[in-house]
Amino acid sequence: MTDSRDQGARPGSPEPTGGAEQPEAPATEATPPEDAPEASEAAGGEEGERPSRRRRRLGAGVSAGIPPVALVVLLAIASFVPGIAFTGGGSEDGPGRDLEAAIGRLQTGAPVLVDIDGDLGTYPEIRYATRAALADLMVKGANVAIVSFSGEGRAIAVAEVARLRSLGAGADRVLDLGFRSGGEPALVQLAGSGIGPGPAGPFADALRKDGFGSFRLALVIGGAEIGPRSWIEQVQPRVPGLPIAAITPSFLLPEVLPYRSSGQLVALVGTLPSNLAYGKQVAARGAAFGPGTFAERSPNGAAIVFGMLVAIAVLLASSGGSLAGWGRAAWRRFRS
Repeated sequence: MTDSRDQGARPGSPEPTGGAEQPEAPATEATPPEDAPEASEAAGGEEGERPSRRRRRLGAGVSAGIPPVALVVLLAIASFVPGIAFTGGGSEDGPGRDLEAAIGRLQTGAPVLVDIDGDLGTYPEIRYATRAALADLMVKGANVAIVSFSGEGRAIAVAEVARLRSLGAGADRVLDLGFRSGGEPALVQLAGSGIGPGPAGPFADALRKDGFGSFRLALVIGGAEIGPRSWIEQVQPRVPGLPIAAITPSFLLPEVLPYRSSGQLVALVGTLPSNLAYGKQVAARGAAFGPGTFAERSPNGAAIVFGMLVAIAVLLASSGGSLAGWGRAAWRRFRS
């Protein structure tokens, strides 16, 4: 029985494997010297990664400095670019002629309401024509009341009123009706109730006495919030005898052009070429107002084009990382 137990235990005895493992123990203890080169290689690898990280940091710094340098270079190039003429000939003179005719029909001392509600972003496009129209009104002898129904329009109106004051226009010629909050409801209230008790002076007293219908022309310097559409829809049904003219940026043209075609607007200057053409018409007549003739500086076509190019370049630079990542991913998908 004992022999059979020994014989049964021999096949499962772990002695051979135990004997094989015992010699490996010293080898395992001796492995650190053999692995030392690998550790040094790892250390060397870490040290090798440091220059690459530095290169990455340097590359990021260089990339961050490229847009300002490129902008300076473009500005230097743009200083040598000649002006670009946006006037396209006689076809662009028609809108300006219409506005000149509307102002020319006014009698001396006629009250004119000017609604300045342009947008700060697009007002530079129409500033030249707006100032030409104000100068034309002053030369004609009209009395101008200026009002705004939007915050951005009020900021522009304050600047234009201050400019007219600096040119010698007193309160008897230029009346500031201020800012009317509420948008179109405020416009309806002005058309229905008049200017209210706030403004003072002989011009304001005459407007309160004769009412809103005493205005002989409404000139709308339009923007996105308040423009010719608001005046046609809200004011014209209440005061049908009031002629309405408009100066608007180009983006409003699809909205307001039907009003001009239908005759609801007596004049519409709504494109950059027509804005420039009208300003040049006023300047060519030598409209004498203030210390001299109207000679407002017209917009520089090259500056406008350059600004558009800079805006496109900024958009491309800001999205460059995402575009590059998308391109690499698309290339990997294509190769796979």
